[in-house]
Amino acid sequence: MCVLKLSVVSNLSQFTVSITTEAFPIKKTHTMNVTKKALILVLASLPLQCLGQFCSNNPDFEFDLRNNVTVDCSWIERNRKRVEARRTRVCTPGKKQGSTVANNCMLACNTCPQISSAVFTMTNAANGNEIILYGRSEMTGKLSYIGSSSAEGTGGDSTLEAPPDDPLASQNSLVVADSCLLAVNAGSNTLTSFQILVNQGLVEGFERVSIVGSGGDIPVSITYSSANKLVYALNAGGPGSISGFTLNEECVLEAIPNSIVSLNENPRVLPPPPNGPPYFVSSPAQIDFTPSSQQLLVTIKGIDGDPLYGGTINHFDVDGATGLVSNLRIFETGSTSTVPFSFDFDDDDNLLVVDAFGSSTPGSANSGSVSMYNFQGVDNTVSLVQNAVVGQTAACWIKYNSGCAFTTNNGSSSISSLSVSNGSITLINGTAASLNNPIDEIFSPDGQYLYALSTGHTSDGQPQIYVYDVINDCGLREIQVISDGLPNESVTSFGAVGLAVF
Repeated sequence: MCVLKLSVVSNLSQFTVSITTEAFPIKKTHTMNVTKKALILVLASLPLQCLGQFCSNNPDFEFDLRNNVTVDCSWIERNRKRVEARRTRVCTPGKKQGSTVANNCMLACNTCPQISSAVFTMTNAANGNEIILYGRSEMTGKLSYIGSSSAEGTGGDSTLEAPPDDPLASQNSLVVADSCLLAVNAGSNTLTSFQILVNQGLVEGFERVSIVGSGGDIPVSITYSSANKLVYALNAGGPGSISGFTLNEECVLEAIPNSIVSLNENPRVLPPPPNGPPYFVSSPAQIDFTPSSQQLLVTIKGIDGDPLYGGTINHFDVDGATGLVSNLRIFETGSTSTVPFSFDFDDDDNLLVVDAFGSSTPGSANSGSVSMYNFQGVDNTVSLVQNAVVGQTAACWIKYNSGCAFTTNNGSSSISSLSVSNGSITLINGTAASLNNPIDEIFSPDGQYLYALSTGHTSDGQPQIYVYDVINDCGLREIQVISDGLPNESVTSFGAVGLAVF
């Protein structure tokens, strides 16, 4: 990686150029003095990304044109021809040659970093689901809004009876699959695949490639096996179902024949809200491959629509050659783990499941917990190892990395931190961070940063993405809050959902 840093020596015709090359673990910096003319030539040859076409609508970026008009990054846009024309006007000296020209170019190149990583979320809107793209700085973890693109499907579904602060009641509704992005369209029962466009290590955007039926009603979660190039979707409607797909190098999804499997949930006999619980409290929550890709897991928050006595962990074997699943085993979590929601795996492949209400009645305050399971015996059956009380309300989403697990707790507007080691889990801080009605969360690829989507439901309904630096002892330090590009829940009806990182 080559990083270009420029600094101006006031009132001199000389400029200092520092070029830093990084090839882990070696980092070298070379410094040289160049004339103003040479600097302009260097800047004119820089790739378009340096001028900031990926910094659109970034309020922190401003610079002066030659006519003394101040513009922000919206002036530099993603239309390549227009960017080239504007770069020529700003970076090429005219009649009034001077430091202003070089300064403008320097600011344009320094303030807008090249994008080698990205974060995605989606609007989940009733009138058309859209994917939102943010450039992610690998150095600082901070995000900059780039733009959005239609998924050609509709979001949400009223059958779930879910509020905008938990619109799909699931985890992994949006996932990165190698160089592809996969999204569920819960309102239109479809999946959309995109190709993430990368040029010389830089993210240039993404484009829609395929749209396929999800194989059931109300798709809410999706998973991908890089080892087998297989995709499975989880449908929460009716009796629930899973369905398999192949994903090729061009990010095209194709349904696997005979891969649709019913989860056989019977219709609930409970009264509808407000006398009974809403459906999303007991609906299917997440689908994911085990780390070996040889098994597939599904969590269902209740049994036959009733969340009172726990839910189930459904365990399938996966045929890597055909993509089909078989040998279903169902583990009932029981009343000690009511509303088992989302899950992740630790470094020893133990299963970490967050229970929204722990061992308490669904809806109880400050009762969330995390359960650790492993797979034992000839049939790889699921067994409970330990349960750790989080002590927060509606603890529903969990992500693990390098000995630390974090749960987002929708009802308590908080994130809890836990230490995971040697087959045990320990609560570190029930309120490691505070944010308004959080839902999905995701780590950066290196585990240094945690991103959490806050719906803002109980204040102004404005979703935001919180960016945290993961510090010692599973702590969190807030470094950014961004809402650019995220529509208010009054616009989407169902509320934004999903986080994925590339």
